[in-house]
Amino acid sequence: MSRLEHKTKGAALMALASIFFWMAGCLVKSGSYIGANKLTFFRFAIGLGLIATAAMAGRARLVFVNKKLLLLRGLIGGTAVFITLLSITKLGLGKGMVLINSYPIFGSIISAIFLKEKLRPFDIWAILMAMVGIYFLAYDKQQGFSLLVFGRYELLAVFGAVLAGFAVTIIRKLHDTDSSLAIYFSQCLVGMWLLIGPAMRSEEAVDFKGVFILLGLGTSITIGQLLMTEGFKYVPVKTGSLLMMLETVLCYIAGVAIFREPLTWPSLLGSVLVISACTVVLLRRKLDH
Repeated sequence: MSRLEHKTKGAALMALASIFFWMAGCLVKSGSYIGANKLTFFRFAIGLGLIATAAMAGRARLVFVNKKLLLLRGLIGGTAVFITLLSITKLGLGKGMVLINSYPIFGSIISAIFLKEKLRPFDIWAILMAMVGIYFLAYDKQQGFSLLVFGRYELLAVFGAVLAGFAVTIIRKLHDTDSSLAIYFSQCLVGMWLLIGPAMRSEEAVDFKGVFILLGLGTSITIGQLLMTEGFKYVPVKTGSLLMMLETVLCYIAGVAIFREPLTWPSLLGSVLVISACTVVLLRRKLDH
């Protein structure tokens, strides 16, 4: 396969993954009454069951090579997924996903601090633009001007964005040794054990509608995750992350159009600033390489 074919295949996989993640986000919003603990637990349990079934049927082969990194990916990725689902249930589909998917900005800051990567003036302006956007997203809930606008769920979503940045970098590294199925299976296994206690203690009931929501969530997330993980084999993290910004745009539109989330000028301005900042940072890195 030529280099162009690799890039084309990777781009197609990432675009499809974005659509399935968007579908999953809509299901999470619809099932907010079930609670983030149960939503996250069943998301992992169903994904684990689907891959295990495929493996037992001879359709998939699970081999674990870099076990320490797989465990770390499971811990970080599992925590990031829980924060993502909790953010959607507490902040809304649009606002929650915009904040979570600001991870390229925080990845740039982390790389500058720990990996000594140089931040160019262009990157610094984009980071500042994203920070202003995040402020406006948090400001949207306030009555009047205040610098102290961040509630605990906004702060938690930003922390989730940092973890998501680490997670996609680990995925890229794991592709040197492990298959896409092994990487995702490990995340589901570790994530399920992380959430089994909180899910069992959760008092929210799962009704007939909830069963279909959970099944749809687990299935769509599994397909999206496998598409994304496979896509990172063909495109670098910076390119894949850029393509995954489609999910953010789709979720914001769905939040307003389907779930009637409020469309105010601070939330719209903040979302545009964050999405634009992430896009230009990723585009700049792509051009530099």
